[in-house]
Amino acid sequence: MRSFIPDIMRGTKFFIPYFAITILITACHKKAVPEITARTEFPSAPKSSAPPTIENSPEAITAGKTIFETRCNRCHDLKVVDVYTPERWASILQIMIPRARLNEEQAKQVRSYVMANAKK
Repeated sequence: MRSFIPDIMRGTKFFIPYFAITILITACHKKAVPEITARTEFPSAPKSSAPPTIENSPEAITAGKTIFETRCNRCHDLKVVDVYTPERWASILQIMIPRARLNEEQAKQVRSYVMANAKK
């Protein structure tokens, strides 16, 4: 009479390599994942009925700088203001002002600071 354990071990001798090869082939198979390429163009800001107002007073620019440095720095490193053009800043601010939860007055002051110091 044959022992039960050698039959099980004999079966696993073939099962383990077969299973390992199956896993290897499956893992190396090319997945159907879309390829993400770098963005070459940035979307323009949506056209609104009236452009946001900008105050060019020194007080508004100074207040805008303070708000920009304190509120924008909470979530990410500060952007260097003179790196972007006013058009690019308009699209950035349209997204970020609501995220920073700025009120209308604070938004005007931040816009004043950024546009006064944007890349010319």
